[in-house]
Amino acid sequence: MKNNVDISVDYEINGFTMAIIPVEMEGNLYSKVLEEEAEIYVALPPMKIMEDSCNFYGSSFEGRKQGTKGISGYTHKPPIVVDPMNDIFFFPTASPTNENCIWISLHYAYEYKKTPVATTKVTFPNNTIVEFPISKTSYEAQVHRTSLFRAKLQQRVNRKRNNANRSLVATPGMMYRLRGNKDLQC
Repeated sequence: MKNNVDISVDYEINGFTMAIIPVEMEGNLYSKVLEEEAEIYVALPPMKIMEDSCNFYGSSFEGRKQGTKGISGYTHKPPIVVDPMNDIFFFPTASPTNENCIWISLHYAYEYKKTPVATTKVTFPNNTIVEFPISKTSYEAQVHRTSLFRAKLQQRVNRKRNNANRSLVATPGMMYRLRGNKDLQC
């Protein structure tokens, strides 16, 4: 571990967050956060960063987890939409309750390959290369599950938006009666 590392006391996931990796420092479980242009050490475990970030964006982690289950049916290693408005989706490399669980952003997860020792080497867009302790098959399954969850959520929102827009348009030539008001002619 690096000497004299600056350690932040909190962190919210954002559009530049690529991965959250557990690290042991000073006898405690901390996080190394990889961003596009920075590497940040945070005095919180990855799961706490996920929980705090979900809260920051208006939901609890448990609420996001239940939402994933309701939309996709995934209960094991569920992908999490941290912030749906900014398209921030993360997936875990292990059970979220496992302290060795790494969280990876779907947005940055696309270039990866198998290593000879059954791990997965990920190349992020900023050319940072990280070898994660997960098989390529499992990593790829998590990318696909998260992508499918994202697509299903997007379809649901778009369908609801389209239906809502249609219901706001009055039928021409119809008479509408408002309670306690006079008839309106369109």
